[in-house]
Amino acid sequence: MDKALWVVRDKITTKGAIDDLMADATTRGIHDVVVQVRGRGDAYYASALEPRAETLAADTFDTLAHLVRAGAAVGVRVHAWGNVFFVWSSAEGALPKSPGHLVHRHPEWLLPAGVGAPDGAVAPGGVQYLDPVGGSDWEGIYIDPKNVEAREHALAVFTDIVSRYRVEGFHYDYVRYPQVTYADSPEDHAAVTALVAEGAKRLRRARPGVVISAAVFPDPEVARERVLQRWPEWAEAGLVDLLCPMAYRRDTAEVARLLTKARAAAPKTRMWGGLMAYAGERALRREQVRAAEHAECEGAILFAYDPTQRDLLDVFAAA
Repeated sequence: MDKALWVVRDKITTKGAIDDLMADATTRGIHDVVVQVRGRGDAYYASALEPRAETLAADTFDTLAHLVRAGAAVGVRVHAWGNVFFVWSSAEGALPKSPGHLVHRHPEWLLPAGVGAPDGAVAPGGVQYLDPVGGSDWEGIYIDPKNVEAREHALAVFTDIVSRYRVEGFHYDYVRYPQVTYADSPEDHAAVTALVAEGAKRLRRARPGVVISAAVFPDPEVARERVLQRWPEWAEAGLVDLLCPMAYRRDTAEVARLLTKARAAAPKTRMWGGLMAYAGERALRREQVRAAEHAECEGAILFAYDPTQRDLLDVFAAA
């Protein structure tokens, strides 16, 4: 059974942190890491298309280049993880510092606030107010999936990554609406699928053999109705090579139910069951890896790598 790790961007800000990641993975027989290199419309790599991430030091360190080199040295495959439509949030309510960020450069690309968002979350002509935990369904700022220019920009970013870095794959996250209440119509799912379809063409052309994967809501009906994410159709059409249903639940029976339902919805597509790394829950981690295996997933992927919780890595790798 494959084992993989989701690695959030705050764990890759230095060479030492990346080297520790690779050591933690390879010593446990984990050979795939899915590393967030586009978190909020920014770059954890050398980019001419988007600004350097604010949490990176202002030097020439290329995070993704070091990840790929370090992974190749120890036999760990690096999948570049990019948040697709979700492009900004800030716990402090701050806007991006870089004037080159698309929130500043192209406010016309942004998705208007939906039902439940704070009043004035997006004002005509730009962002007026930020509160990522304010509305009942508001995560932050998204680009509008129906905006063709916004989709083109995202695809250019993703293609640039796979064409310049020897990554194993490209991983979509937030490839969906925040909620259906943000869409003009339930039929707006077509805009999300349009990006996935075009991405399949461009990424495979740029790097033949690239593994295209996606983090998805595990229940296909919830994904379809709540966030307009029709991932079983992507699988059926061959637009993705690997699905990672995010079965983040403490109840192992519920994890098993969700992954079994996901498996039935995409029976021919490779699947890694997405599991949450609950701190201190070693027995639970063991049980849930088994649940993913019993659901006939080809692998399990843990959210998320944390060097302070190596005991969970041990259990995850051994289960």
